[in-house]
Order: sequence, then structure tokens, then C-alpha cells
Amino acid sequence: MAYSTPDQVKEVLGITEATWDTEITSCIADADARIDNKLRHFESSLPLSPVPTLISIVSKYFAAGLFRERRDPVGAKAFVDTGSEILQEYIREKYYAGKSI
Repeated sequence: MAYSTPDQVKEVLGITEATWDTEITSCIADADARIDNKLRHFESSLPLSPVPTLISIVSKYFAAGLFRERRDPVGAKAFVDTGSEILQEYIREKYYAGKSI
């Protein structure tokens, strides 16, 4: 199960055409693999199910960044940075809340 959908990614990118759905689906798979790789230090069962809202948001931003990177590497950075910040927030809240790190 993917953490986000092509429609969610297209919303971030500001596109509506179905022309890109196959490529976006591939970007989602890559984005989700990156998320799982980061979370494997904390979770024994991946992919996460049900999908937490913040992880869905991270997935759509990472996937948007991967999609945009192929066309505009400089513009892609903003999407990846947003996803990274949200993923770090998720990790802090879920795994480190109340603990000193």
C-alpha cells in the first residue's frame, strides 16, 4: 500500500493531467522506500498500516520532489525540504516525545 496517491502528488505539483500518473506512481514508490528506510530504525513492521497522516504528507512531498527533479532540480529542493522537515517532526513526536535526545 502506497503512503500517498497520484492525485495527492499532482495537487502539490499543481497539475491535473493523467498523462503523468505512471511516472508519479513510480515516484511515490521511490519516496515511500526512502521513508521506510528512515523509519526502519524505529519500526519492526513496514510499510506502516494504517498510514499516519504525516507520513502521507511526507510521501506526497517527496514524490513531488522526485518528479520535479527530473525537470527542474533546483525547484525540486523545496518539495524535498518540506517532506524532510515533516518526517523529522513525525520522528520526534512519535519516537522521542518525552525523552531527552
